[in-house]
Amino acid sequence: MGRVPRVERDETVLVVIDIQEALMKAMDPELGKDLQRNLQILITFAREMGIPIIATEQYPRGLGRTLTDIKKELGDLSPIEKVSFSCCRVDAFNEQLNRSGRKQAILSGIETHVCVLQTAADLIERGYGVHVAADAVCSRRRLDWEIGLQWMARIGAMITTTEIIAFQLLKEAGTDEFKRLSKFVK
Repeated sequence: MGRVPRVERDETVLVVIDIQEALMKAMDPELGKDLQRNLQILITFAREMGIPIIATEQYPRGLGRTLTDIKKELGDLSPIEKVSFSCCRVDAFNEQLNRSGRKQAILSGIETHVCVLQTAADLIERGYGVHVAADAVCSRRRLDWEIGLQWMARIGAMITTTEIIAFQLLKEAGTDEFKRLSKFVK
């Protein structure tokens, strides 16, 4: 068996794809609430652990800006505007990704079967390890979400959850970091 696909803080970048007003309104409200909670956990862990974050917005003039609560979590980070579905087809995204020097990506965002899927495929094709937090991605329809996750798994993405990612990053209990961050996943 080859290398086991673990989430390693020094190798990982968090990608927050298109968490925008109009897109969130199209999601099931209960799923949207869970998505926001899990994104906030992922962003908190990334910030606390020095993991670079890249955020995007799909056609913000038509779909609105990043949700206020998520924008607050992102702090002074400015989302990259795009019209292509794959983040990898945007120069500013590629520049930030290359500058990070990381070779793993945690993907989160909307919609699972469109922008998240196409970004995952392009990253895998480039040799990146891709981890998709299934509880931090969403689609308008459940079938699209399920098929999008299945497709990504078939092409080599690791389908995971926010909590699995959190504990992969923490590595062990008893540390100050564990005490500080474990409360977010309870």
